[in-house]
Amino acid sequence: MDTDRILHKLKEVNMLPTFPATVGTVMNLIQDPMSSAADLARGMDPSMVSEVLRIANTAYFGTRNFRNITSIEHAIAIIGLEHLSSIILQMPFITMVKGDSGFDRERFMEHSIMCGVLSKTISLSTRLGNPGEAYIGGMMHDIGTIIIYRYFRREWDQVCSLVRERDIPWPDAEREVFAMDHGYMGAILLELWNIPKVVTDSVMFHHCPDEAKENSGNALAVHLGNRLSKLVNAQGIVSDFDVFLKRCRSFLDIGNEPGLERLPGDGVMFYEKIYAAARQTQHYIYEEKREER
Repeated sequence: MDTDRILHKLKEVNMLPTFPATVGTVMNLIQDPMSSAADLARGMDPSMVSEVLRIANTAYFGTRNFRNITSIEHAIAIIGLEHLSSIILQMPFITMVKGDSGFDRERFMEHSIMCGVLSKTISLSTRLGNPGEAYIGGMMHDIGTIIIYRYFRREWDQVCSLVRERDIPWPDAEREVFAMDHGYMGAILLELWNIPKVVTDSVMFHHCPDEAKENSGNALAVHLGNRLSKLVNAQGIVSDFDVFLKRCRSFLDIGNEPGLERLPGDGVMFYEKIYAAARQTQHYIYEEKREER
């Protein structure tokens, strides 16, 4: 597909005008231990405020049945920075496919949230890149998928056919159709909105971190977060650490992964941190599902 045509269509993508500034605010808040999540409220539009209030009143946050959160400031204090960030970073893209049964929004959000949390955990555990930047990159790594579905529907169908007929990975099929994968597509869009390169690089190279000339630590953290989150989501609720450890070891060879080979011992402590983060995130996700039912 012609690159000029791709750029032309990407420039037409409608987005909340405050979104680029909001990403910068989220990054600054996550990286500043003295910051307050309440600062984010200033950049929230009414739809974000409504979603934050709804989530704050769910059982996961212990508010259901005995108190009603009506103040956005109170809701922010209840939810905390990480969950608040996930809401704000996902909403502009999720609204693009709202009401479209052809796109699995729920699965997309689950994977994005899990990838963001695990990318941050990996960054913290291994000193790969910056944890806050890895979290943002992990949350946004697949936005190119929504863009392709929403704005390049004919090409989307071509990609689906290639995956189905030739049994090839989705990114490979995208490269045949677009000469780039959804990581590149999403990163180009973010660059058009002046999102910092520390984020766009991890989005662009999350399937090929070895190609990142800058911010390679963030790219690798998001690459690993993406792989591990797919494993976690594919296995359902993680309930037993020994089972989780066995699956991870057959899935990820620490000794042969750049950036992980320096982990001490057999990597059990690394997997314990991944396990704890995955459990907490799944608890949040599945509580949300139960509330919606």
